[in-house]
Amino acid sequence: MGLTGDSKFEEFKASGHLPSPKGVVLQVVRLTQRDDVSNHQFAQVIKADPALTGRLIKAANALVGHQTRPIVSVMDSLIVLGMNAVRQLALGFSLVADNRAGICKGFDYEGFWSHSLLMAIAAQHLIRHKGVAAPEEIFILGLLSQVGRLALATIYPLEYAVILEKAGHRSSAELVELERAAFDFDHNELSQAMLADWGMPRPFQQIAGYHENPEQADVEEGGRDWKLLNAMHIAGNFADICLASEPVRRKLVPRLMLLAARWGVESDMLIELGDNVIREWKDWGRLLELRMIELPAFAELLKTAPLASDMVEMPALVSGVGQFYRLRILLVDDDRSVLLLLKTMLTSAGHTVFTARNGNEALRMVAECSPQLIISDWIMPEMDGIAFCKALRLNPAWRNIYVFIVTAQESTERLVEAFEAGVDDYLVKPINSKVLGARLRAGQRVVQLQEELEQDREQLRKFAAELATSNSRLQQLALTDPLTGLPNRRYATDRLEQEWALSQRVHRPLSCMMIDIDYFKSINDTYGHKVGDDALKQMVQVLRTSARKQDVVSRLGGEEFMVICPDTTLDQARQHAERLRLNVAALKVQSGRHVFHLTVSIGVASNNSPELLSADMLLQLSDRHLYAAKSAGRNRIAFE
Repeated sequence: MGLTGDSKFEEFKASGHLPSPKGVVLQVVRLTQRDDVSNHQFAQVIKADPALTGRLIKAANALVGHQTRPIVSVMDSLIVLGMNAVRQLALGFSLVADNRAGICKGFDYEGFWSHSLLMAIAAQHLIRHKGVAAPEEIFILGLLSQVGRLALATIYPLEYAVILEKAGHRSSAELVELERAAFDFDHNELSQAMLADWGMPRPFQQIAGYHENPEQADVEEGGRDWKLLNAMHIAGNFADICLASEPVRRKLVPRLMLLAARWGVESDMLIELGDNVIREWKDWGRLLELRMIELPAFAELLKTAPLASDMVEMPALVSGVGQFYRLRILLVDDDRSVLLLLKTMLTSAGHTVFTARNGNEALRMVAECSPQLIISDWIMPEMDGIAFCKALRLNPAWRNIYVFIVTAQESTERLVEAFEAGVDDYLVKPINSKVLGARLRAGQRVVQLQEELEQDREQLRKFAAELATSNSRLQQLALTDPLTGLPNRRYATDRLEQEWALSQRVHRPLSCMMIDIDYFKSINDTYGHKVGDDALKQMVQVLRTSARKQDVVSRLGGEEFMVICPDTTLDQARQHAERLRLNVAALKVQSGRHVFHLTVSIGVASNNSPELLSADMLLQLSDRHLYAAKSAGRNRIAFE
C-alpha cells in the first residue's frame, strides 16, 4: 500500500486540487522547516489569525486539563504543545476551515469533519489512558486520518459522487473496493501519502493507511504500534456510533465494547470516556463552527445495546485461540464488555460458552452446565474470583475443573494468593488473543488428559462390572443343574455345611431328605431319555411347590434329589416327607402320547443324635435311610 512518490500523487499536488494549507497556516508550516525561528516569531505569525489562535489555545488547555492554571496566550500554547504539534494542529484547523463545503454531490463535508473531530478527541483520550504517545499528536492524526476521502471528493467530485451513491450505507471495506475499481487506489492510500507529504511521522502514516482494517497491518499484538493503530480504529468506531441513526447506533455498540475491552477499556471506563469525548466534541464543534447533534448518555447506550456474541463478526480476534479440543467454558465477570470479548473469542473458536456475573451466580452455573474450564475475573461484587475458586475447590466433584483468574496486575503476591486458592493459571488485562490461545491450549491439554483418564477409569469400572456379572453367571452355572434349574450337588453339599455350622452355633434343629425316583431307569429304557427328562422336570415342579419357604431343594444327579430343612425336627421332616411323597404319587406325568405315574423313596435324618458330628455324617445317615426305604419296597419314607 502507498502512493508516496507515485507519479499520480505528484500530479495531484501539481494540480493544486489536494486539500492543502493556505495563508497563515502555510507560513507556519514553512517556519517549522527552518532552524533559526524562535517561539516569539512563531507566535507573532499565529496571532495574525485570531481563529487559529483561539483553537491552539483550546488545544493546549485540553492537553493540560485542570492540572495547571488555564492557558491564555499563544506563547504558552507553544511551550505546552511544542512547535511540531502546533504546526500539525494549524494544518488540521486550516483544512477544516477551508473545506467546509464542496461540489461533490453526496459527500457530507460537515459530517466528515464532525466524524474526524470525534475520532481525534476519542483517540486522544484513549492514548492518554495508555500513555503510549503524545496526545496532541494523536489528536491531529485523528483529525486527518481520513483526509483521503476529502481529497477524492475534491479531485474527482463527479466520479466520487457516483461511488458514494453506489456504496450507500455499506462498510468501509466495500467503499474501498469501489474506489480501487475506479481509481486504482483508495482513500486510505491517499491519506497515507498526504500525511507523508506533510511530514507526519512514519508510524502515523501507517495508522492512516490501516486504521480501518488493523488486522491487515503487520504489527505485533500488544506492541506500541498495535496500540496506536487500534486506538484509532476504536476511535473510528466510536465516531461511527455517535453519528449513526438511532436504530443503527445500538447495533454498532457491541463491536465498540468488544474492541475497547480488547484494548483494555472496560464498560465503566468506556462510559466515562464516551461522555467526556462527547462533551469535548461539542466544545470543539462550537469552536470550529461545525454542526452538532444531541446524543444520549453513553451509559444508556451500553446498557441497552444487544450483546449477543454472534452479532459481532471479528475473525481477527480468534486468530490465536486454539480449536483442536472443544470445551465447555464458564466466563465469570461483572463487566459486560469483557464478557462479550471473551465470549466472542471462544465461541468463534468452537467452544461452548456460559456466562455469570459474580462468584455466587457462577457456583449455580457450575452445577447446571458442568464446565471443563472456567475463566474468572478477580474483582467482582458479592463474591470475587478468589473466594469463588476456594468455594469451588471445596466440592470434590469440581476439584478438577481448570480455572483461569483474570487480573489487572501481575504482582508476585497476588499470583501466590491466587494459586494457593486453587487457581491453575492466570491472564492479565488487557487480554492478548495470542496469549489467551497459548494458555488455553495448555489448559485444553490438561482437561483432555483428565477426561481421557476418567474414560479409562470408566472403561475399567465397566469391565470390572461385566467381569463380575460374568463370574456371577459362571458361578451360577457351576452351581445349577442345567436340566431342572435346581441347585446341583456342589451347591447342596456347601449349603448343608453352612446350615450345619449355623445349627450348631445357635442350637437349632436341622433335617435332611434324600429322595430317589422309583424305577426311573425303566422309564428311560421304555420311553426314551426325552420322556425321562420331561418326567424329571414335572416331578421337580412338585418338589418346588411342596417345599416350604426355608427348604433348599437340589438335584444330586440322575434321579436323586436332596432337600435341606433348616429349623426342622425329625418328626416335622417326616411329616413333610410324607406329604411330598403323596404329592409325587398323585402326579400324572404326560409326555407326548405317554402318560404314567411316578413314586419316590425318601430317607430322612436329623441332627438330634449326639452321634452325628458333621454335615457329612447327616448326609450319610439320610442316604442309609433312603436305602432302607428302597429295600423295604419303595414308595415310602424311612427315618430310623
